[in-house]
Amino acid sequence: MIYPLGYEEEIGNFAVDHLYYEDGIYLKLLLVIPDADYKTTMIRTGVKELTEKETTDISEANETRVETLTDEVKLRRLELKATLGMSLTTEELDAIDITKPDSIFGTSKILADKIVDLKAKEIKGK
Repeated sequence: MIYPLGYEEEIGNFAVDHLYYEDGIYLKLLLVIPDADYKTTMIRTGVKELTEKETTDISEANETRVETLTDEVKLRRLELKATLGMSLTTEELDAIDITKPDSIFGTSKILADKIVDLKAKEIKGK
């Protein structure tokens, strides 16, 4: 990957998140830079400004949300209890239901999700 001259100090240091993705034969880097830090001098040969919609579309097309496990110890305990034929409590059943707030399962975030979080945080901070 070839970075533009002065990339780190003039562009890269302002990024709050990023995504590497392939576009045909090229590997591209998408950076999320807050409006407050944006400067028109960041746009130059090899650097293109994208809208939020274009950014989230690229993220959705190139990334996959996956299920995550947040508490493996608890999962093993529940697994052992079920294997021994013991009944699970409502709280334990909720822990293995991804739709419940106290679930030990979650979903990873892609850049599109992180942008929503960054915007909410920015609005909250104003």
